[in-house]
Amino acid sequence: MNDDEFLDVLRAAADEFDPVPAGVLRDASAALALRSLDAELAELVESEALVRGDQPVTLAFESEHVTLNLEISDGVVRGFVTGAEGEAAVETPRSRRAVPISDGWFTAADVPSGLVRVRVTAVDGTPVVTEWARG
Repeated sequence: MNDDEFLDVLRAAADEFDPVPAGVLRDASAALALRSLDAELAELVESEALVRGDQPVTLAFESEHVTLNLEISDGVVRGFVTGAEGEAAVETPRSRRAVPISDGWFTAADVPSGLVRVRVTAVDGTPVVTEWARG
């Protein structure tokens, strides 16, 4: 049995003997949705993600105000953004790490694996957030 199969067995046991209450899932989903209620959504326009391997995940996002190019690898999110300034907030469902944008570039280290998104402020003050992506 490999690691993935073992994790599937553990998930099935947890689902059977200690399922997450429906209300918790509903409330968690609503809370995550509210975190970006005021922000313009930058949509994924290009992705180079491998299912397995040590290669980084590269993603490109666009909105009316900004473009973001991300590279996610080994807990590090590197990005290049145009149309924004200040700082980039790299978010996961359980964490948020703000890093400065310098000449369009930013880097956040020690980012937990799993879902990630980036929030920036456009030059005109519009908050912009990327779609959730798996890093």
